[in-house]
Amino acid sequence: MSKDDDFKDMLESLDIVAEALDEEPHAVLPRINQLKRRKTLLELQSDLLNPIERQHVIYRLFLNSTFRKFGAGALIVSFINILLYFFADGLTTSGRNVFVLFLFIIYLWISETFPLPVTALMAGVALVLLGENRDDAFSSYASDSVFMILGSLIIAQGITKSGAENLIIRKFLGPFTGSNYSLILGIILICSFMAAIIPDHSVAAIMLPLVLTIADKTDIRKRPNEMVALVLAVAFSCSIAGLATPSGGARNVIAMGFLEELYDIRISYIQWVVLAAPITIVAVPGVFLTLILVNKVSYRKIDYFNEETQSIDDRQLLSLSILGLTFLLFLTSGFNGLTLGTSAMIGGILMHTFGVLEWEDSRQRLRWGVMFIYGAALTMGKAMVNHGAAAWLASGLYDLAEIGSKYGGDSVIILLIIIVTVLLTNVMSDGAAAAILVPITLAVGAAANLPLASIALITAISTAFAFMTSFGTPPNLIVQASGIPKSSDYVRNGVPLVIFTIILLMSAEYYYWDMAREWVNLTN
Repeated sequence: MSKDDDFKDMLESLDIVAEALDEEPHAVLPRINQLKRRKTLLELQSDLLNPIERQHVIYRLFLNSTFRKFGAGALIVSFINILLYFFADGLTTSGRNVFVLFLFIIYLWISETFPLPVTALMAGVALVLLGENRDDAFSSYASDSVFMILGSLIIAQGITKSGAENLIIRKFLGPFTGSNYSLILGIILICSFMAAIIPDHSVAAIMLPLVLTIADKTDIRKRPNEMVALVLAVAFSCSIAGLATPSGGARNVIAMGFLEELYDIRISYIQWVVLAAPITIVAVPGVFLTLILVNKVSYRKIDYFNEETQSIDDRQLLSLSILGLTFLLFLTSGFNGLTLGTSAMIGGILMHTFGVLEWEDSRQRLRWGVMFIYGAALTMGKAMVNHGAAAWLASGLYDLAEIGSKYGGDSVIILLIIIVTVLLTNVMSDGAAAAILVPITLAVGAAANLPLASIALITAISTAFAFMTSFGTPPNLIVQASGIPKSSDYVRNGVPLVIFTIILLMSAEYYYWDMAREWVNLTN
């Protein structure tokens, strides 16, 4: 009997079984199961005997975009690994392996081969497979910085859930809702002001839901380019404002700490503001113009209904009080003995314990993957340091600086420091980049007899220019959690903004800082 006849006979049997099922269901069920198994075997046999079907499975694998992206990345990093084996003098085997893994993880993030949180978890697992201690590989996933982001996101969710974000919008953003241009500019101005006082990621976590609320109440959601410009305005303005004061970001504190510890040079809060704040002020219109031009946003009025002021209810008052308490803990972190992560988590816990949020709200709506991404960036940066890959890269920087000083003088050295710092901070967290590079750049500056305070500032400020990737700074990660900007959006908007800020920083060094250092009596 042929396969077709056999299959036809099976169908006829199924008809008989179906008719008998109403009369004796218990008696015919075993027969039904037998016929199902027979049909499955026939289908499997047909697929195995047909060469076209066999090829289809293979072709389907190669046509899969995920497989192609992963394979291409594996080939690229394998080739780099071979080159490093023969030409990377001074780089140990473990250092080479970590560096190659670092490049591969960065490739997977940029290409979005897998979801970003999945790639982030792969980083820790891969380090363990390479021989890294398990606790060392995964400790950064639970670092203070990660809990700082988590707590900030929970607080922001509480503000949104209580409806207090509408009060903030009416108070601060309401006057800027007349047009798309004024709205983007208003977001940049408000984020810049707030991020200069409190940590930049906290501002991003609070402002992002406010911006999304306005988008939902207008037709902006229907305009992808405008949506990208709005959310990137939050991320970029928080980053550039975070450099204005020591409290704006951990990178600033890191630079000040190294400068004092290694060279006994102290920079006060006011001295830092005088030197760095003007850069933020000039950068604000640069961010605005970049977002408008790159995303091709045409001027138009927007129809946003700004609700009349209503009396604040108890839940809103409670959420705003918790927000204020958290900010106070941030500002006094140097005196109260609490880390920024602990302070943020206190605020997040209070949102739940006082009933502003239910756990189900956080479980369903919070993008937990953001914490994995930031943890992976930290753990890869730490592994680069521990295995000598960061020092190997830094020694190359020092050699290039010495060559550059012979032909271009001090300007070449400073430009090289800025470029290397910008490139590194776009592929790892800004704090990790500062921790790796500040000691190296200070050594380069000392050898070239450059003002070390300026070198510390240049390095710390340059780490804020992580505009080209979604994981370079905490504000970028928080904005990425909205699901709106793609990796390509960061590249399109980030590249021209990076060029602009590099020129701005070079101009500050040669046309402003010489005078400013005298004003604040900072001559070292």
